[in-house]
Order: sequence, then structure tokens, then C-alpha cells
Amino acid sequence: MAGKYSRGSIILEILIVLLSLLLIAVILVPNKIWKEEEQITNTCREHINSLYEAESFYYRANESYTDSLNKLLNFVQSDSGLHQRQTLVSLTRSFITVINNILEIPSIKNISDLSLAAYEITGDLVGNERYFRKYEDILMKSQEIMLDMQQFDSSATFPNFSRTKLFVDSLRDLRERVSDYSLQNGILKAINYVDSINYYFPNVEREKVNQFWNQEYQKISQFISSMKKTDITKVSSVPDRLKKFIDRINTSLANFTSANVSEEQAKLSAERQNLEELHQKFLSPDFFILTQKYGLSKLNETDSILVHLNQDDFYCPDCNELYLIDTTDGKHITVECPNLLDKFHQRFVQDVEPIKNVAIYAQIDSLDSVIARTNRRLNMNRLVLRRKTDILLDLKEIQAEFADIKNVFFYRYAKEVGDFVKLVQVEKKLSVLKPAIEDILNPMDTLATRIETGNLSDLEKKLTYFQKKLEKLDSTVAASKLSRRFRKKYKSSAEAFQPAMALLIQMKKSFNPDEALLFRETARNLEKDLLHALEGEKEPVYVIFYKKHINHGFIKDGEKSWENQ
Repeated sequence: MAGKYSRGSIILEILIVLLSLLLIAVILVPNKIWKEEEQITNTCREHINSLYEAESFYYRANESYTDSLNKLLNFVQSDSGLHQRQTLVSLTRSFITVINNILEIPSIKNISDLSLAAYEITGDLVGNERYFRKYEDILMKSQEIMLDMQQFDSSATFPNFSRTKLFVDSLRDLRERVSDYSLQNGILKAINYVDSINYYFPNVEREKVNQFWNQEYQKISQFISSMKKTDITKVSSVPDRLKKFIDRINTSLANFTSANVSEEQAKLSAERQNLEELHQKFLSPDFFILTQKYGLSKLNETDSILVHLNQDDFYCPDCNELYLIDTTDGKHITVECPNLLDKFHQRFVQDVEPIKNVAIYAQIDSLDSVIARTNRRLNMNRLVLRRKTDILLDLKEIQAEFADIKNVFFYRYAKEVGDFVKLVQVEKKLSVLKPAIEDILNPMDTLATRIETGNLSDLEKKLTYFQKKLEKLDSTVAASKLSRRFRKKYKSSAEAFQPAMALLIQMKKSFNPDEALLFRETARNLEKDLLHALEGEKEPVYVIFYKKHINHGFIKDGEKSWENQ
């Protein structure tokens, strides 16, 4: 009996362990899958964007796009202007690095922090003056403190500190505005500032600065206490901000006072030497012309993309297939993810298969041919009638009206559906098929209704109108005083158009209500499969979980599909 209970306990323990592992998996695995999906999508879209920017870069230089990825990569990598900008960024960053090293020397950093905190104090006092005016004593104290803060910038009591602070501020400002100067001028300014700091820094009046600040600290602290007794605290956080800034100055001065001056001066001298070496590099033949340009701390977004372009960007990380680049007429560009497009395309082809061979498409194409043939006949007759101005005007009017055929609803819908069916056979890109499917659903349903009811009255009306106009033209020509030679050259326009009326009869006879059902079913299937294409497909992973695969989109003439979802 005991052995039976013991075996049951072991099985129960194993079951508990397995369920615990399953629970952990349910918590951790989906998150891992989601992160993988997000990473693939982001990587794919970065690739698409990189190729689009590279194509745009190519177009600006050549006024055309290229569908050759290798040609595109070679062009980008061999562009001298891009390499110059990249080198300029590298040189500018070298310059900024030396400035940062100087500004990170402890005493220099403490002076800089003190200066920024003092600036913030003055700014807060000016910005809150409207609240201080309500209390005359607080307003006067505020103005007095602002005057005191100016002593950090210019003081007869500690002139060496004020001058050191001035050049530290100038160096920090140079770093922030490095792109406002050519590199050669910028580094000369930096050398001048560092030499000045090196001159005044060893003789800074530390004790006098501390004495001044100890008194000022008490004054500002009392000012803060006075404000807290008023309703200023209800409309402004200036008391708390001032406390933060004066404490920051306290810390900076304490660190500054305890610094090892000789050690830090040695660091400053070493960085001064680095500046001099960098200056000589800027003046060298290899970089002299380039460093006459304004500093460039980073490449713009496009240049940064182009610099890092490589063959890995040619392939979708989801399916490892090349991206699709459509340059159409050479003036427009689409870069598209290839993932799942073949599979989606097969479904769309299957969707239109039931309506692929509907007779109306060929009949509409034949009607277009009749109109084109009639137009050619009219053009030939124009030569015959060139001296008959009134008849010639009637002829040109008929030619212009032929374009109205596209506004006849039955013709338009039949034409659009027929063209769509042809498009689906040869096109797989979602950038083309998605809008095409969305646009064709209504025409397909309307065409189904027309076929169901046998209604092509608008087309019949338009064709009859054309026929009568052409017959009238022929009659007018026959009644005119044309010479026998010109009469023989004139060919009947109505006769050339006559097959259109025969096609009209043929269309009426070929209408099959069952085809209307096929059009509606096709529209439903297209809509369903388009939604499926946009949602993607799921792949089983880890037995009980799924990883989602999608087409990651496209960029078409600057429009990113994923930003319009």
C-alpha cells in the first residue's frame, strides 16, 4: 500500500513540474515571439527605407532610377561628396572629443556647472518677476540677487575666477555651436580659450569666491523662505528650483576648492597639446580644403542611411528574398517587401478564375478597336475635307466626343473589371493590387447588377448617337460640292463604325444572369483574401505557439504603407 502511494506522489510531483514549466513557457515564450516579430518587421522596413533613400539619391544625380541593386550600391559607395561629409563628421567629432575632455577636467566641470546654475537662477528670477511685483520686499530682493549673480561674470574681488569662468563658458558654447564655424577657425578659438584658462586658472581666488557665495547662499535661502510664506508657491515652483540651483553651486564650489590644481593643470596642458596636433592635421594637405568647411557633428538622416548601405539591405529578413523595385516610367519608384507575395498572388489569381473568360471583356476590347478604326478613317477623311471648314469642324467634334465613351457607366465598369482581371494575371505587388482590389469591388458589383438586369441602355444610347452623327457627316459630305476626285477619296465613317452596333446586339445576347453571381462571389473572395494578405499568416512554433508572418509593406513615391494603416 505504501509503495502505491509513493508512486502516486512521484507522478503528481512530475505533473506539477511539467505544469509549472508550461506556465513559465506561456508567460515567456509569447513575449519572445512578439519581440522576434517586431525585430523582423523593423529590420525589413529599415531596409526598404534604405533602398528608397538610395534610389532617391541616385535619381537626384541621374534624373532616373535604377532597378539594379548592385549598380545602386556601387553608385552610393563611390560618391565622393558622401565620403567627404563622412570624413568631415569624423574630424568634427575628434575636435568635440578634445573639447569634452577639457570640460570634464573636474575643476573646469565644476566651474561650468556653477555657471549654468547661476544662469538658471537669473533666468528664474526674470521669468517670475510678474509674481514678485505683488510683494515689494520680494521684488527688491530678487533684483538684488540678480545683480549679485553678475559678480560671477565680472568681479574686482575675484577677477581670475571671473575670467576663467568666461573662457570655460566660451569653450562650452563653442562645443554647442561647432557647426557655426569652419573647423580651422573653430579650433583656433578653442586653442585661444584653453590658453586663457591655463593662464588664469592657477590663480583663481578660491577663498574669496567661497566667502562671496556663503553670503549669497544665505541671502537666497532667506529669499526662498520669504516666498514660501506667500501665495507665490501656488502659481510657481521657483522656490524649489532656486533651492536646487544654489545646492548645485554649493557642491560645485566645494569640489572646486578641494581640487588638486597642479594635477588638473597638467591635464589641461595635455589636452592643449591634443588640440595643437589636431590643428596641424586640419592644416595638412589631406584635410586643408575640407576643414575650411563648417563643422558637422553628425550626418543627416539620409546620409547616415547611405553610408551604412550594404548588400544585407537587399534582402527581406523574413524570407531572404530580394526586395522588389519598380521604377515604372523612370520617374516614379516603389520599393516593396517580397514576403508572402507569391502566395497571396496565387489566391488572387484563383479568385478571378471564374470570371476570367467572361465574353464582355473581349466585346469591350472589340468596341475599342472599332472606335480606333473609325478614328483612323476620320483622320484620313480630314485630309480630303481640309478646305471644307464647316464639315471639318463637325468631324473634329465627333472625334472629341469619342473620348466620352469612358464616361458611359456600363462601358467603364466592364472595361475596369476586364483590365483588373488582366492585371491580376501579371502583377503580384500589394502596392498595386491592394488599391486595385479596393477600387474594383464597387464596379464589379454594379456590373453584376447590369448583367443580371440586361441593362446596357446607356451604352446603346451613346453608340446610337455616334452612329447617327457619323451618318449625318457622310450625308453632309455627299451633299457638298466636292470634286469627283475628292469624293472617291472620301470613305464612309458610318460604315467603319457599323461593327459597333453589331457588337451591341452581341452583348445583349451574351448576357448570362449566372455570371452576375460569379462577379459577386469573386468580389467577396477578393475582399476576404486581401484582408488575409494584410493580416499575414501564422506559423506553428514550439508546438503550441504561433509566429506571425506578414508582408512588411512598401514605400511608393515617398508614402510609407505602414504609416497609413
